[in-house]
Amino acid sequence: MSKKQSVAYGALILSVSGFLVKLVGAIFKIPLTNLVGAAAMSYFTSAYSIYVFLLSIATSGLPTGIATMVSSSLALERYKDISKIMKIASVIFITLGTVLAVLGFIFAMPLAEGMNSREAYWSVAAIMPAIICISVVSVFKGFFQGYRNMTPTALSNLIEAIVKLLAGYGIALFLDNLGYPPEIVVGGAVLGVSVSTFAAMIFMICRYAFRSKNYRISISGFLNDVCTPTKKLTKDFLIISFPLIISSVTANLMSLVDAFVVMNRLKTYLDIEQAKLLWGSYGNMALTIFNLPSFLITAIGISLIPAIAAAYAKKDKNLIEKTAGESLKYSSILAFGSAFGLNAVSGPVLNLFFPADPAGVQAATPLLQIISFALIAVGLTNITSAILQSVGKSYLPVISVAVGAGIKTVSTLILVSIPGVNVLGAPIATNIAYPVMLIMNIWFVYKNLGFLPNWLDVFVKPLISGAVCWIAAKGFMFVFDLILPQKIALFPAIFCAILVYLLFLIIIKLVSFNEIKSIFLKKRKNA
Repeated sequence: MSKKQSVAYGALILSVSGFLVKLVGAIFKIPLTNLVGAAAMSYFTSAYSIYVFLLSIATSGLPTGIATMVSSSLALERYKDISKIMKIASVIFITLGTVLAVLGFIFAMPLAEGMNSREAYWSVAAIMPAIICISVVSVFKGFFQGYRNMTPTALSNLIEAIVKLLAGYGIALFLDNLGYPPEIVVGGAVLGVSVSTFAAMIFMICRYAFRSKNYRISISGFLNDVCTPTKKLTKDFLIISFPLIISSVTANLMSLVDAFVVMNRLKTYLDIEQAKLLWGSYGNMALTIFNLPSFLITAIGISLIPAIAAAYAKKDKNLIEKTAGESLKYSSILAFGSAFGLNAVSGPVLNLFFPADPAGVQAATPLLQIISFALIAVGLTNITSAILQSVGKSYLPVISVAVGAGIKTVSTLILVSIPGVNVLGAPIATNIAYPVMLIMNIWFVYKNLGFLPNWLDVFVKPLISGAVCWIAAKGFMFVFDLILPQKIALFPAIFCAILVYLLFLIIIKLVSFNEIKSIFLKKRKNA
């Protein structure tokens, strides 16, 4: 059997790759936004919202479902089941992804018109092939994650991001130089997204085809292993995956709510160009920066699922609580630090990334300041959902997500309809919905596992530390801004604020040097 990455090390790999992916993604969007403007980037946002929604139907439960079942099969030494699980998942989800992609392409114009953006047609049509490619990629991601090897996932994400940057921006620049209108230029950039997912798919197919013997069944294992009936494996897989699909679809409805509701409401009291500017500033500026630190917590959740699933298969309650408790603490540290730090430097960060669109930056700054605090509830909601999914309770997060989506929809509709609030209502609604979802998830974890977070370590100490981080970031930004240009001053200010945050965490004994050191321990052998 292969060596397993620890939860912390797996999360570290995904975090590092995730940072690079988000950075490359930001680099992709920034020059594209500077090329076509924030208003035209509303086409990209609209198309991407539809793409993410359809993708959530096609693949959302796939990596988690496969990882959970593969990890459980490894723990119980039922190796034949793994190949069966792969076949079942491939047939179901690749077929589903293909059907959705074809339907999305056929109905691209009605979808664009439904979002009050007929010009987004080209972007909607261009992104549909990506759904098929990601369906294939997700099957193999789930396989390797089940073995607690996050490296193939990290590499495929990097390949996808780099190709997207080169192909997407290259096509957009080529079309712009030929004099095509902004909607065609943005559509060309989106076509680069489809090209990038194809590259990631080829990589993952090759990685699986040429995997080492550590991921294959030995002859003795094949002869001695008992195989679970296909019908039961299919049923178990659907029981795990279907609630994840519903949960992800419902969660992504929040993005679609923003895409449909915000533009519709803004147009009732603003001219169309101003409405596009505000929506583009939110979707392509504020949310682009917001997503940069969010991957850190997501990485912990991805690494957490196979670890807890294996412990649950062995009925090791102590290990489940220990792993879940540590993950919640580390996630909280990242979430509070990111939220307060990002809020403190929102304006300078947006100016750094979008220098060619001062009007967009001005509109996006208060939006980013508001949405930054959602990092806390969003991150911890994802972790508590991962805990529930790992122990076979994947239907419970569906309930909290459904409630959250309802609150988000109603709040967005009401707030954005108020002219004095306008687009600010979208991030405010997110900050209202996610805390409710988090509270529900914590209750579900307690009812099913008898486990509650350590309130002092997960909420109180990180909150105080986050406030210290905010003060440090503001103070260092003020000082360095006096002696350096703002774009340069931002970097030493952020670095110093991070050092202050880490030092304060150690002073209040939330983390120790040994804990920090242990995160970088590479692998542990399979038990």
